[in-house]
Amino acid sequence: MDGHSEHEQASMAPAAMVEQFLTEIVPATTPDRQHLPGLGTIYRRGRVWWIKWSTDGKRRRESSKSERDTDAIKLLRRRIDEAARDRRRDPVAENRVTMAQLFDALVADYTANGRRSSATLAFRLAPLRDAFGQDKARAVTAARIAEYAKARLAAGRKPATVNRELAALRRAFTIAVEQERLSVAPRVKLFAEHNARQGFVERADFDAVASRLPGDLQDFARFAYGSGWRKGEVAMLEWSDVDKDNARATLRREHSKNGEPRVLPLVGELTEIITRRRRDREFKTVAGETVESRYVFHRRGKPVGDFRKAWAAACIAAGFAKPKVRRDGRPVLDRTGQPVMKATLIFHDLRRSAIRNLVAAGVDQSVAMRVTGHQTISVFLRYRIVSDDDVRAALVRTQAALGGRSGIGSGHNPGHNGGSEGHRSNEGMA
Repeated sequence: MDGHSEHEQASMAPAAMVEQFLTEIVPATTPDRQHLPGLGTIYRRGRVWWIKWSTDGKRRRESSKSERDTDAIKLLRRRIDEAARDRRRDPVAENRVTMAQLFDALVADYTANGRRSSATLAFRLAPLRDAFGQDKARAVTAARIAEYAKARLAAGRKPATVNRELAALRRAFTIAVEQERLSVAPRVKLFAEHNARQGFVERADFDAVASRLPGDLQDFARFAYGSGWRKGEVAMLEWSDVDKDNARATLRREHSKNGEPRVLPLVGELTEIITRRRRDREFKTVAGETVESRYVFHRRGKPVGDFRKAWAAACIAAGFAKPKVRRDGRPVLDRTGQPVMKATLIFHDLRRSAIRNLVAAGVDQSVAMRVTGHQTISVFLRYRIVSDDDVRAALVRTQAALGGRSGIGSGHNPGHNGGSEGHRSNEGMA
């Protein structure tokens, strides 16, 4: 009997009404009974505590299956909370909620919160709308979502790409639950990602790439390489964010990926870049009028947009390229039968390079994170690329230090005198 819940209707037989009356005139608190105002009552049957409460005009009882009154109180509070949620949510309306509505709510949430990833949201939602756009939200289960993810991988999509789509789907369900349009959300499981890029570029190689960029992109790339700022952060830098002495630049909160403003002192090459940009601030409009751009880096007064083709062309011309291959491993050929090349560097590699340069220069990690805008050490360390040359140089310094202290370079080991001293040392340690 302890394992079952009991439900009483509001209309009770006379005998039941008498029993209820006798129950209510019993003192509120006894060793076997406690009344909790606003919640209900807990009482003991044998050694097990039960709970009693009312909702929607019905009296309900349920066993806590525990001999502790604290467990019964927790269960009673949970049932009261569940009842309150059920009253706020309309089950009929919940069954009418569609996935199209969830996706529209997700877009509205991104827009209202000014998320910087709003530009890529439509791209991520496109396959989700194709797969679930005509369905009711309750029909999209965890099993269907797992099938969708497998199908996307089978179609040649990378795990990272599928994860971004699944993250958007999960966020759409989360918003629906928060808005109490749905009671629960299906579980969305992401794939493990092991494709973190390790790309960086040395100064001489970067100069080779930058010099082959169009003129209006060269300073843009050099500023990113020297500051570690993201492409979008560099593009949105305005002259109102740079002081008159070219001493510092401020990244606004709304342009920062993590929502935190940053101040970048302008020194050395960064100062030279800003000085050149001041000279090139003016441009001519279509009407022939000469005006000043509000953006530090601009194209005819507008912020620098997408330039992936120009970047790829510069990388290929500088020798940072490899043949493009099909999914079956065969090379892609042009009309003349020559292999089509693809760049091996992406613009974001400049950010990794800047972090590596800061660390190599001996800059404290906390200071470097402040320059680049990283808030967590784990993400910062992912960008802190260590090359084979770095490891080799570290080992050379280590060997030099050891040789200077103990004479390793001469081949003499003072700690091994015929084996006796080392043996005595081990005995002493024991």
